[in-house]
Amino acid sequence: MKLLAILPALFFVFPNPSGAQQSSAAPVVQRDPQAVALLQSSIHAMGGTAPTDSTATGTVTIVAGSETSNGTIRILTRGTNETSEQISVPEWTTTVIFSSGLAAQSVNSTTTTLSAQRAATCQSVLLPLPFLAAALANSDESIHYIGLENSGQQSLQHIRIQNTFASQTVLQQFADFAVFDVWLDATTSLPQRISYVRRDGGGAAPRIPVAASFTRYQTISGVAYPSGIQISFNGTPWATITISNVTFNTGLTDSSFALQ
Repeated sequence: MKLLAILPALFFVFPNPSGAQQSSAAPVVQRDPQAVALLQSSIHAMGGTAPTDSTATGTVTIVAGSETSNGTIRILTRGTNETSEQISVPEWTTTVIFSSGLAAQSVNSTTTTLSAQRAATCQSVLLPLPFLAAALANSDESIHYIGLENSGQQSLQHIRIQNTFASQTVLQQFADFAVFDVWLDATTSLPQRISYVRRDGGGAAPRIPVAASFTRYQTISGVAYPSGIQISFNGTPWATITISNVTFNTGLTDSSFALQ
């Protein structure tokens, strides 16, 4: 079936290329004051501080070619460096876990450790507050202001964040894999879109542009989150998510984010 066939194309893990280049000079972390201020405003608009943990559940509709499948999604966060996304449809169940820079994926209970290149974009962006709070707090993250842009009737502030791994010499070769573009509503400061390029390796390894768009923000316990999320691959809509329930600070532990 097409829905099942598309999974290898989206999640296939390529070996770590032996020819990956590592910079000989420490990268310079650049933070535009305007971009930092916009990011701070967005975090404030969503609650100011990432929750200790969160659990979001809802429904998902996935479209692959002429086939449509309906299922469920479960998104977990703990602090600002542990996330889990699980999608279950009749054809398959897949879970991607990110923990302190490492990542793993299970498909129908078969778990694979993901390459460092892939792990660079595996932290979930679907609940934007922990993701953006992590970027602001990480002194290795460059934060650039791109400009004010229009999308239909909406004005958006476009910023770009990149983990330079400036304090981790051995990881600096992966900085080019850790770039995210963020669009914030110019009025509310709430994130409207986050995009990145998924890559499992360097060189000729496929590049898959991924974008998550957010709508219908709601606030629970002082934390704002999007109840409507759309995910696209290569510019083509892939998943429509409706978040129906979110709980915060319930005591999730590291066991919920185990990579094996």
